Amino acid sequence: ERRTQLLQPSFRAWYDRGFNLSMNDNAFLLKIRGFIQMRYTQRFRNDAWRNPGEAKNFPELLGVFGDYRAQRSENDSSQFNIRRARLMFMGHLFTPDLKYFIQLAGETAENAQNPGSVQLLDATVISTHAPWFNLQAGQYKVYFNRAQINNATSMQFAERALVMDAFTASGLNRRDIGITIMNDEEIYPVNYYFGVFNGLGPGFNRFGSFSSEQPTANCAGGQAGGTPPGCDTAQRNLNANLRSDVSQLMYAARLNWNILGRPGYAEGDMAYSETPQLAVGGAYAYNPSINTATDNGFVGTDLANLNVRRQLATFGNGRQLGWGTLDYSTYAFDFVYKYRGFSLQGEWYWKNINRHQKGAPFLGPVAGTNGGVAPGLLGNATGWYVQSGYYLIPRKLQLAGRYAWWDPDTNAAGDLIKQVDGAVTYYFSGTYDHQITIQYSNVFIGTGGYALGRSAPLPTSPVALNPFGNVPLDAVQKNLIENAIRIQYSIFF
Repeated sequence: ERRTQLLQPSFRAWYDRGFNLSMNDNAFLLKIRGFIQMRYTQRFRNDAWRNPGEAKNFPELLGVFGDYRAQRSENDSSQFNIRRARLMFMGHLFTPDLKYFIQLAGETAENAQNPGSVQLLDATVISTHAPWFNLQAGQYKVYFNRAQINNATSMQFAERALVMDAFTASGLNRRDIGITIMNDEEIYPVNYYFGVFNGLGPGFNRFGSFSSEQPTANCAGGQAGGTPPGCDTAQRNLNANLRSDVSQLMYAARLNWNILGRPGYAEGDMAYSETPQLAVGGAYAYNPSINTATDNGFVGTDLANLNVRRQLATFGNGRQLGWGTLDYSTYAFDFVYKYRGFSLQGEWYWKNINRHQKGAPFLGPVAGTNGGVAPGLLGNATGWYVQSGYYLIPRKLQLAGRYAWWDPDTNAAGDLIKQVDGAVTYYFSGTYDHQITIQYSNVFIGTGGYALGRSAPLPTSPVALNPFGNVPLDAVQKNLIENAIRIQYSIFF
């Protein structure tokens, strides 16, 4: 009997919604899971997508200085893409109260400006030794609003609404590097989250971000004749006289109250709750010193800040580009209700944008449509959405609808973004793990308002390589309309 015991392996291996490996004393657990989403998209766009195209909210950034180009397309387009391809490693170390989670991704989003490549999405360790004081550190999703916390494996739609991407805690990305304290949401009806982060998105820190100062107040610097009147024409233009590390951090706090039951953050009522589930939440995030361009004169950008600019453009905050260094104060309020297959949730967002460089940017001496002073100032941003779903067949067939509204610049007129979505999803296994979704979307994008470097007057600077022949990207004023159908197959194993 003793010999038999000694010959037994000291570990167990099995499959249960992932490949599992565990030591017999439960001191170590490794679970490996894969997640794949394959998608076909058919778009139908109006003629405005050919000219002027989208240059204000979602501009393309080119070259080392991130020069602007409008996103333009023909009326119809079709594409296949691997929307998400994830490999996850999770479990615990030494004790079940010391958990870890690592996630790799190799995919291409529909709005990506770079080819798909393998990247590290999450790398985090969580201590749950004290239920009232859990601790999480590493790179992970910031606990801010419901849409930011929810996992892509449990959405009611094939794609999030545009407004959800724009109002994250950092204003740049859902994920960040930092530390969070919180209590156990499975034990306490009221949950708190407080985190401190770099504030620049995944894989990036403030040591790579610089803020340049003008050598003379209100003087952007520049070539002969290219500075505001009274300023020294010989002073440096591109990076001014001083480049300093931005030693700021982002702070994010969230409070969630589970009034009835535990609705969680997964969308829809997959559990077909027999009792009403209701929760409300609110959050605030402060992310200072986001350098959207070198200085008030809009004359180039530090190379290390291209990461920030590209994230702003990718997630729809392109109107904030070129306005110097910004401080973001973002507020979010949300609710969710679930009962017997029915679900209803919504969120409201407000982003207060504080510019370090006050006043209207000077764009150089007037030369045709170039130079002069910016005709208006950047405003704040606000938006909201509401979505609902119902399981026609419990845990198998769900219908869902959503409406989203977004004002990317409260100082601009004719710039609203409105989105209507409808989706039907069939769940093969009665869980989120195996599903097919068909989604229809109608998106209206207003092209009004002023965008630095894209609207007249354009800057007269080295960035404007031909200052006497430039044509504003939004010279034609037309609203953009898109109708899209997405068919998406997802498997989580």
